[in-house]
Amino acid sequence: MENLYNAYSKEIAGQNYFFVKKYLTFPEFNNVPDVLVGYGMHADFDKACKIAQVSDPLIKERLKGMQETPSTEAKVFSLPARLQAERRQAR
Repeated sequence: MENLYNAYSKEIAGQNYFFVKKYLTFPEFNNVPDVLVGYGMHADFDKACKIAQVSDPLIKERLKGMQETPSTEAKVFSLPARLQAERRQAR
């Protein structure tokens, strides 16, 4: 089980909005679709992350770089296994 993240920005009615999505994926199983577990949309990037339940500063930093990418070219990345293990140990 892994988390995947996606972020992009889009102008709506003259206002720039940020979209942040958090998915749960199961690469160990075949033919199991990703599950959307967090979705945030807001004019403030940090608030969009908070709504999507993304609080890790490293992830937010990477997502902030992605938000400038047009929505047709959105990128998804997973948290490296090493960082996942470190976060589990910190809990």
